[in-house]
Amino acid sequence: MNETDLITLILDELRQVCAELGVDTAGLDADSVLFGDGSLIDSMALVGLIIKVEEHVLETTGQEIQVIDDAAIIADGQTPFRSPRTLAAHVLAKTTA
Repeated sequence: MNETDLITLILDELRQVCAELGVDTAGLDADSVLFGDGSLIDSMALVGLIIKVEEHVLETTGQEIQVIDDAAIIADGQTPFRSPRTLAAHVLAKTTA
């Protein structure tokens, strides 16, 4: 599992969620906003996306991680949930910790 694989997974799951919500994903990329101003999805959809990522990590590595924890608290306006890219980096950090 690498960053590219995780970003692809996140984008695929995000496209599914957006399709269910009727949200256009034409400009969706690794830097699209997941959380905060300009987000394509609401907080419940984000939680569902995070659960899918945790399940993927468990299935592919056998490692159980918690994506949402103290390390994920917003500090200085930064959050690992800002974009698919930041979420993937956060997940990778969890799997190597």
